[in-house]
Amino acid sequence: MTIEQTDDNTLKITIGDKQYEIEAFCPHRRGHLAHGYINTRALRITCPLHHSSYSLETGALTAGPSGRTLRSRRTDQTAEQP
Repeated sequence: MTIEQTDDNTLKITIGDKQYEIEAFCPHRRGHLAHGYINTRALRITCPLHHSSYSLETGALTAGPSGRTLRSRRTDQTAEQP
């Protein structure tokens, strides 16, 4: 598993053969998610400040306080061929 900051506001997270691009700061209180905990089995990231937890797959809040979903997208998938 790796975390790479690609710009001021974006992180790239790689877990096995899956890659995700997420916003770098938690929507709740802007905790820096590069310092958060990543659950590689559940594909979730947890903010180090107030423990809001988000799905890497959908950005949905799975636990803790938040004002909105996390911007998240999977980047390793290629477009389907007809």
